[in-house]
Amino acid sequence: MNDALRILHRAAPVMPVAHFQNLAHAQACAELFAEAKVPTVEVTLRHPQAWQMVKIFKDIMPFAKIGVGTVVNRRQMLRAADEADFVISPGFSAELSILARKTLTPYIPGIATASELMAAMNEEHRVFKCFPAAAIGGVGLIKALSAPFPDVTFCPTGGISPSNYQEYLALESVACVGGSWIVPSEDALNKDRAGFLAMLKDLYAS
Repeated sequence: MNDALRILHRAAPVMPVAHFQNLAHAQACAELFAEAKVPTVEVTLRHPQAWQMVKIFKDIMPFAKIGVGTVVNRRQMLRAADEADFVISPGFSAELSILARKTLTPYIPGIATASELMAAMNEEHRVFKCFPAAAIGGVGLIKALSAPFPDVTFCPTGGISPSNYQEYLALESVACVGGSWIVPSEDALNKDRAGFLAMLKDLYAS
């Protein structure tokens, strides 16, 4: 089993896809996730202080695998190779794939079509983010792709929610899903931290 596949299996059932409002919000979520023993977190590069947020998670959750998401260029990949445990992209880039191999960084590229999947497989990838999952066909698309490509594994992200994530997890080719719904907003966390903690503990109990 390669490193990227190990990360997805470790992340099951849900990998938090985390976009934080500020550093205080990131700190509070890291403390929450640490208490709930969340095993894997994707911190997206969608905030000017995202790299500081990655460090917060690495410091507070040394037992977990902390990844960097929304990596789209060479500079981000090289920095992520130094500061994170794995990298996720919304799409596929051969250049980023080559850099990941050179830096021995577990890399999970995104795909949305069979052509993208074939291009990534030619670079020896077998583990993929399916994005934006709900918008491009959801469960039906993954079923369709799994037929001609039986040796690939997916982490669907985008439009995943408490009402549909189990449908994705029921597919043999899906190791985990990516979800932002398990990352509470700053206001929600302040109002009901105990409720979110109970939800997370229940989610990762198995």
